Amino acid sequence: MKRILTALFAISALLAAPMTARAQATVTRSPATAPALGTTIRGNATTVFSISATGTVTRVSGNAIRLSSGSVTTPTLTIHCGLLNLSGLCALRFVRVTITPVTGSGPAIITRLRVGSLSGASYRGGSAPAEAASLVFDLNPLGLLSAATFRLGMDVTLPADAASGNHTYDYVVTVSLVS
Repeated sequence: MKRILTALFAISALLAAPMTARAQATVTRSPATAPALGTTIRGNATTVFSISATGTVTRVSGNAIRLSSGSVTTPTLTIHCGLLNLSGLCALRFVRVTITPVTGSGPAIITRLRVGSLSGASYRGGSAPAEAASLVFDLNPLGLLSAATFRLGMDVTLPADAASGNHTYDYVVTVSLVS
């Protein structure tokens, strides 16, 4: 009886919580950092390195040199509603995903983002978003105990005469619920 009363109390507390506190989708990044290009050697022209959603890195323009020829670990993004979000209809609402580069952290900057294959969900519009400087797209409701997962590819631009070395760059992912 004590367990039943405790469970009922927990459920009533959850239902009394503000809508925004209990109806949030969340996102995790693995790894939590943007892919590292490794050491680059200065070029005298703006250089763009393209990182596919599978981690393959190619130089698409410019003359900076990337010392490593290997692939990088691209981020895997996982979006989920959690277990007890029925009261806020999190599992029944569309999920809006917004991905934007962070600027001002150094000379390297993400100039184009691309979404790899999606699993565990489907796009509201039916197809993946086109590559762009920032991405905003909607996923169909995730359902109970489900998660959407995709890999993120990107183009990273180094300006002409950027110092040689390892450059950091980052992006921000936010998720929200929409009608």
